[in-house]
Amino acid sequence: MASGIDPSGLSRSLEEAMRLLSQASGAVAAQSGDADGQADASAPSAEEMVGRGTGGDGLVEAEVAAFGALRSLTIDPSLSRAGTTVISEYVLEAVQAAQADERARRAEVTAGAQVDSAALTQQLERVSEQAFRGFNQMIGDLDAATRRMDRR
Repeated sequence: MASGIDPSGLSRSLEEAMRLLSQASGAVAAQSGDADGQADASAPSAEEMVGRGTGGDGLVEAEVAAFGALRSLTIDPSLSRAGTTVISEYVLEAVQAAQADERARRAEVTAGAQVDSAALTQQLERVSEQAFRGFNQMIGDLDAATRRMDRR
């Protein structure tokens, strides 16, 4: 069974991303004529907005929430002997695939929404920077754990 890495250091980024998604979803609902801003039953839920991707032929699985914030990462234990360079490549592959999946889902939801794209872009850049810093920290932690395992 694969072990998961807890991306809890990204919780603030995730919260900000969910707030932004809520704003964008509200704009879509308002545009579709829903006077109270409530999304209709056909609008996707937050769970449906999760992006998923794999790397290393499925040995690494990543899941990202709204706007690419890493939500979960699962690495097959058989990779522990592959070394940190290989693991890092597979992790990046999986995360990038998950982010692309999430972007495609988000594009479907926000298509045609009238939002202040400049302000939204600026906010998303900040969230992305926070998520990137958290991801780098997680990779460093993974590297340290792998080195400890190699010493045993």
